[in-house]
Amino acid sequence: MKLRTRASIPLAALLLWAVCAGCPSLPAGTVQERIVVGKLNRTCLVHVPAAFDGNAKRPLVIALHPFTGTGKAMERMTGFSALADRENFLVAYPDGRQRVWNANPAAPSSILGPPADDITFISALIDRLVNAYGADPDRVFVTGASSGGLMAHRVACELTGRLAAAASVMITLPVGWQDHEKPSEPLPFLLIQGTEDPFFPWQGGTVNEGPFRRTDYLSAEASAGFWVTEDMAASPPVETQLPDSDPSDGTTVFQRVFAPGAGGAQVDFYGINGGGHTWPGSGNNNLEFLVGRTSRDINATQVIWDFFKAHARDTAK
Repeated sequence: MKLRTRASIPLAALLLWAVCAGCPSLPAGTVQERIVVGKLNRTCLVHVPAAFDGNAKRPLVIALHPFTGTGKAMERMTGFSALADRENFLVAYPDGRQRVWNANPAAPSSILGPPADDITFISALIDRLVNAYGADPDRVFVTGASSGGLMAHRVACELTGRLAAAASVMITLPVGWQDHEKPSEPLPFLLIQGTEDPFFPWQGGTVNEGPFRRTDYLSAEASAGFWVTEDMAASPPVETQLPDSDPSDGTTVFQRVFAPGAGGAQVDFYGINGGGHTWPGSGNNNLEFLVGRTSRDINATQVIWDFFKAHARDTAK
């Protein structure tokens, strides 16, 4: 594995640049980075907040796009960059190889060629952003949508010690996930799922993922239950029906908070009654006939960030 900079900077210069991580010369805005992992050229958009002044380390949010998506599309759908400018954190939008994440360890995913080592890619990306952009290693977070959400689950399990919290939207866990994945320690986790998701049913079931590939998925509640168990969170949860702030969207939202037990971590679970395979609070949904309703009662981006900023990694453990 090696790093490649845009200007092919010599190693000595790169190390000097790393020492000056987060210096004021880093431009605000979104730039592209490249990392070579296992001979594959991997790409990622990095958004540097306008308030970035180089005087303090900043939280980092890694946002993983859905199947056939891109980092750029994830940036547009979520609006994380605009929020990062207001809240002063870094956002990374990696690109899956051939727009696919190798998210399910029991069924490796690839379009052409062998599946990519996405865990090594994300780990290398964290190193890059800590060293060159001044990301705070104790405030690294990962989230994702659909298959990117499943990849967030996998990163949370396999890179637990590098994260402070994680979140997924519009995805449930495959049956048997617990036989392949387990976080090394409790990790705060947040899940958001629509009850009318046409691709990953709320009650679970068999999902057709392409020619000759069908996968059984757990229910949304069982998926949340995986993290409640692994995080030693308290049950039953405290459930709240949130205000129906936009009655015209055809959705309502409930929140279940599983408080951390002794030595454990918090799990938050949002159910979008009537919600589809969508990112709550995103822009106009012109494909409602295909993916279902988009809730306007919450903004998933803000909800996730509020959860993240309440959790920094406890390095005293």
